[in-house]
Amino acid sequence: MLSSSTLTDTREHSILNDGSKIVRCDLVPWTRLSAPGLEGISYKILNFDEDRGYMVLVNTFAPKARFAPHKHLAQVEVFMLEGSFFYDNGKVFANDYMAEAGGVTHAPATDEGALMLTILHGPLQILNEEGNVAATVGIDEMYELARANNAVAHLRRKYHRATSSPT
Repeated sequence: MLSSSTLTDTREHSILNDGSKIVRCDLVPWTRLSAPGLEGISYKILNFDEDRGYMVLVNTFAPKARFAPHKHLAQVEVFMLEGSFFYDNGKVFANDYMAEAGGVTHAPATDEGALMLTILHGPLQILNEEGNVAATVGIDEMYELARANNAVAHLRRKYHRATSSPT
């Protein structure tokens, strides 16, 4: 009979015999987004798939953060763990799940701060005051920023699209 006492407890990131992955989130440092208009967001990449274009992360919004308008090019799913955020169309509270349609443009904000599990199904575009694209943020940008922060040791990247060579 299987019991927790018969399992190895390494408290390290693990790839299991069946191919499953355990990420010890406390071992992953927070990475701050540096794109203009996204200051106040920190994240930890938990998983991603370059071929399918999605990324799973846990992220935080600092208290009183206000973000630049941005457009999600694909669906975003959020499960709010703590706190809340709001924008023109509504407010998301702790223990809420939100599926945001691709193509949505908004400028979220928070008063109390927020901690959430987020699944990005594609990149987002940061818009300037004229409504033009100032920057695009997706897997490549978020991975490279996290790599520079020593926050990707638990991840395996097949290739880097910009160079088409393994990293």
